[in-house]
Amino acid sequence: MGLSTSLGTAISGLNSAQIGIGVVSQNVANAGTPGYVRRNVSSVDSISGGTVGVSNPNVQRLLDRIVQHQLLQESSGAAYTSTRAQVFANLDQLYGAPGSKTALDSMYSTFTSSLQALQNDPSSYTNRTAVLDAASQLANRLRGLSEGVQQQRANAESGIGSAVSRVNELLDQLTNVNARIVNAQQTSATADLRDQRDRIVSELSQYVEIRTDEQPNGALSISTASGTQLFDGRPTVKFEFDARANIGPQSQWSSDPTKRTVGTIVARDLSGNSFDAIANNTFRSGEIGALVELRDKTLVQAQAQLDEIAAQLSSALSDREVAGTAVTAGGFNGFDVDLSGLAAGNSVTLDYKIPPSGQTQRFTFVRVDSAASLPLPASAQGDANNRVIGIDFSGGPASVATQIQAAVGAGFTVSNTGSTLRVVGSATRDVAGLTARPTQTSLTGGTAEMPFFVDAGRNNTAYTGSYEGGAQSVGFASRIAVNPDLVADRSRLVIYNTSPATPQGDTTRPKFLYDRLTSSQRSFTNATGFDGSAATSTGTVSSLVQRIVAGQGQASEQAKRLDEGQQVAFASVQSRFTEDTKVNVDQEMSTLIELQSAYAANARVISTVKELLDVLMRL
Repeated sequence: MGLSTSLGTAISGLNSAQIGIGVVSQNVANAGTPGYVRRNVSSVDSISGGTVGVSNPNVQRLLDRIVQHQLLQESSGAAYTSTRAQVFANLDQLYGAPGSKTALDSMYSTFTSSLQALQNDPSSYTNRTAVLDAASQLANRLRGLSEGVQQQRANAESGIGSAVSRVNELLDQLTNVNARIVNAQQTSATADLRDQRDRIVSELSQYVEIRTDEQPNGALSISTASGTQLFDGRPTVKFEFDARANIGPQSQWSSDPTKRTVGTIVARDLSGNSFDAIANNTFRSGEIGALVELRDKTLVQAQAQLDEIAAQLSSALSDREVAGTAVTAGGFNGFDVDLSGLAAGNSVTLDYKIPPSGQTQRFTFVRVDSAASLPLPASAQGDANNRVIGIDFSGGPASVATQIQAAVGAGFTVSNTGSTLRVVGSATRDVAGLTARPTQTSLTGGTAEMPFFVDAGRNNTAYTGSYEGGAQSVGFASRIAVNPDLVADRSRLVIYNTSPATPQGDTTRPKFLYDRLTSSQRSFTNATGFDGSAATSTGTVSSLVQRIVAGQGQASEQAKRLDEGQQVAFASVQSRFTEDTKVNVDQEMSTLIELQSAYAANARVISTVKELLDVLMRL
């Protein structure tokens, strides 16, 4: 090997060692920097013109791409579960622990207990006052819970807006960093840019579940888990969110813009084309996915459960049950029932059996006063054993009978005589009962039923479950109040007839009110969503309250456990990723010693070559 060859090899080795020492220094200096990925120098031995050396030493980041992709997925899942868990925890705190003094079930129990005490001594002014006080506290609690639920929805609406803005900002930041990476050489500066890009992508994954793909030239493309491309050298979509103010129970998301009363996320591509990202299910996970689900499903159902409590509480005390009169026509049994007392939202139930099994099923016909209120909303629908059908009463009794006949089919014969409806069975259908349920709107109507609770948002009218101008049940928990006429004259808790006057010590009404709440079986709508079911269910009002309060606590606990499990999975992948990418100072010091030795050896070779050349020059 000639002197020039030795000199070239030593200089090449010296440069490589110098670059390596610089990388080690950078690693040690950034040992505690978040998002910093450890580097090393990759070099290839080369022979050129007889000179052996090191060619193109490259600074590379040490990370596992597969683990990095897993980390992005788990990051999105962790953001999703933590967002849900936080809102469920807020709801749990809002409802209170079951049995605690301020919990809804405790206040309900206080109310029913006061009715029981009134039953024992109806003439007691103190007992009557206790009933109204407990009822007022219960109504206030329902209104407060409804307000709390809607506040959580408003927070979600605001959170969606902030998250969407941040996603747009992150995509814009990626444009600049990505371009610099593509245009730069493979140097330590590029590694710094890749760290910066990874930090942006990592934050982006917290808002939406993403998939990344790096091209051979270093460019990055990003798409959502649903397949929507977000970035390909530059943002391919721009998200827009039309936030709405004053979120309330009636505020609902819909794919129909004319019906939607909350904000939606619109994705607009580079050509100006747009689509609804929520309708397109773009956000399946991440913080945005969780906020959308909470605003449009979870919290809507929580409101529906409160509304169901308020509706059942009110209608249980005010709805009369007018049983049909048995009749026989054409050799088959049936019933007559008077529909004249029905108000909009009141119902008629037809119970029947199917021979020979004897299985009992039901039709529930709900009065509406305008065809514009049909069909009934999904929250009013029943199931296979209780089909709920809206009937337009605006056309008169004959039209009502015709609509019911069309609904029940050929197994029944439906007719009317004035306001009296007749339903008769057949060889394939046995009519078991026909019952009308009109609402008692007067405190002294001669019956034990009474409008104890009213709709304060509709001029203190009795709750009938009307669908005119929108379902009265929606948001009723935010409007329920004790009848002000009852507050003004608490004797009406006992006196239900004025001619002849009900005795002050009569137990009829107090007993009726207590029994209706604690033992009377009622049908609950599918809006309650018990156990994830869309079917209707039955039970007492007391059981409904207990079930909802307990269910809320269980849902909160499940959300907490799900989040804990997801956080463990996220931490596990994060630990694996960190283990691969973190800087080990001891290891770096060992590498530094090796590089220093190599540097010294190459320097010694250069020094030796210089000495030899000096000798040759003196010859």
